[in-house]
Amino acid sequence: MRPSRNRSRTAFRTGVGLLAATVLVPMASLTANARPDATPDAATAATAAAPGTAAKPAPAKPFVQGTQTVAAYDYDNAIHERVQVDVPGVDTDANGITDQITVDIVRPGEAAQAGIDVPVIIQASPYYASDPKTYFDANGTRQIFQSWLDNYFVPRGYAFAYVDMPGTFRSTGCSDVGADFEVRGTKAVIDWLNNRVPAHTPAGAPVKADWSTGKAGMIGTSWNGTIANSVASTGVKGLETIVPIAAISSWYDYTRSNGVPYYDEYMGFLHDYVSNDLSPRCVALTGEIEQDSDTRTGSYSRWWDPRNYRLDAKKVKASVFVVHGLDDENVKTRQFGEWWDELEKRGVPRKIFLHQGVHLDGFSFRDAYVDQLHPWFDHWLQGLQNNVMKAPQATIQREDGSFTTEARWPAEGAKNTKLALSKPAGGGTGGLSIAAPTSDPISFTGTDKESVDSVVLDPTAPRTDRAVFVSNDLAQPVRLSGTGKVEVRVKVNKVAAGIKARLVDYGTATRYTSVSNIANTSKCWGDGNALDTGCFPETKINTAVSNTAVVVRTLADIGHYKSPDEKVSLQSGKWYDLTFELNADDVVFAAGHRLGLVLTVEPDNPSVPFTGATITLDPVKSSLTLPLTGATASLASPESPQARIPATQLSQPEPEKDPIKLMEQFVEASR
Repeated sequence: MRPSRNRSRTAFRTGVGLLAATVLVPMASLTANARPDATPDAATAATAAAPGTAAKPAPAKPFVQGTQTVAAYDYDNAIHERVQVDVPGVDTDANGITDQITVDIVRPGEAAQAGIDVPVIIQASPYYASDPKTYFDANGTRQIFQSWLDNYFVPRGYAFAYVDMPGTFRSTGCSDVGADFEVRGTKAVIDWLNNRVPAHTPAGAPVKADWSTGKAGMIGTSWNGTIANSVASTGVKGLETIVPIAAISSWYDYTRSNGVPYYDEYMGFLHDYVSNDLSPRCVALTGEIEQDSDTRTGSYSRWWDPRNYRLDAKKVKASVFVVHGLDDENVKTRQFGEWWDELEKRGVPRKIFLHQGVHLDGFSFRDAYVDQLHPWFDHWLQGLQNNVMKAPQATIQREDGSFTTEARWPAEGAKNTKLALSKPAGGGTGGLSIAAPTSDPISFTGTDKESVDSVVLDPTAPRTDRAVFVSNDLAQPVRLSGTGKVEVRVKVNKVAAGIKARLVDYGTATRYTSVSNIANTSKCWGDGNALDTGCFPETKINTAVSNTAVVVRTLADIGHYKSPDEKVSLQSGKWYDLTFELNADDVVFAAGHRLGLVLTVEPDNPSVPFTGATITLDPVKSSLTLPLTGATASLASPESPQARIPATQLSQPEPEKDPIKLMEQFVEASR
């Protein structure tokens, strides 16, 4: 059900109906990798020096010791400044003035005095309008960044920049929820750092980034990480690395699941939430974006192409450090899974940090995360040869909360394994095994409401609202690592219906539940001052014993069985073959546990009335395919468990489904 890979984004597609914005031919980009006036390193300077002329040595960098940066500069002496970057030839709000992007910068003052150029870590966001006025001085220059990143990295020889995304807070132009207005405007900041576009102070004086090496990295959580993915997909020179945390790689797959919209009028809601509403043109875009997103059918169209960064993975030149929670039901794991797959095909240098949490910044895990991020930036932005790319590619938090490292991800040896669905005559729970299936059709019914996770409990109890398939006890551990898929042959007694697959770990274990602050504790990350201390509470990982864990949840619209581009009305009594990918995951099913698949009937679209439906499944023509490693021979038995399986305690609460609450998560995770 993934959109076609042969589509490509056009150069600066509007992505929103017939826009009245003025979009002119962009300035030609320079072909050099560094800024034309960038200070050369010592080796380059020596090569370029005239015969008989001694090369001017590069300034010493006190923040470099061996192969790592260390805190060498005083945060009290940091330079705080605000600049307005032009987006040449672009006037998305149609006010006759070139769009301008506001950038707040903090950089080491001692480096500026010594003539040492520094790289820049950028966090772009649509949310900075919610920051208190106390974060800014009387001139509107930001003094507080509400992040540990500036406190930690500025003393280590980095600059840190907050970017107001186009159409938000103090940047002009219009937002367009992930499409080219956002991308082009944010990309301009990288271009300014490399002297390709102009900028000025709030007073109008021209300003150059003559303190920058031209090398930039982007980092952020949620929408802030999404913009990092999107700018990287342009291939802009000077963007050396990105750290997308809980980030979107396809807005269609963020708002839809295989043709099922998660919420009614969500794209319009997102646009309205972040937009400045200072321009009539931008206000009008809210309705246009919602209309063009086509919630009524949930189908994919070319309108989504500019918001599907996987289509431009071939353009990515930056290295990528992916961070994501395996229980993130806001930005689901498919977002990193398919992005990772596309980057792997193209040999993009990459690393991954997977935790058991929900929609969280990696900093929630403090040292486990910082110990990976610091050398990553040192290598890609400072050019230090610290062997970070020879270190294990993956850091993974296991089910009990402990962290492990592995050579690569998905796991070595993970092999797509097809599991058959079967059910014995006379009822009972179906089997899940490698053996060939033999079974009659199974029917299950849904109401006008979505099902909830408790539907997976007590799997051997007879219920009409689900179809359950469970493996026998695993003799040895089996691990899922990567992206699986479900294939079903079904018929429906209504013109429309959705189906949901839940992959379940049945078995008692101590499992991660959350990460939380430790009361009355504080640790300072780097340097700070009275306004911006850089100190945060320490955190702890919480666990609890449970006997059931839903590890993957994935929806699909049966009416999109042909293609994500087309929704059809279903005919009663007709069999349909539907294949859909599951959300990516990494989970170990322990010895003595059972692997389960629970299928339910779901509404196909929140914008269209749904009164319930009955789905009839043909197990013989249906299957579950998972990338597995370990003792998969444990799955060879075709027997179906009939004795009661203790499954009464879910490891996690029901995922949040209120779009307002999800937006709050978006904002809070982005801080």
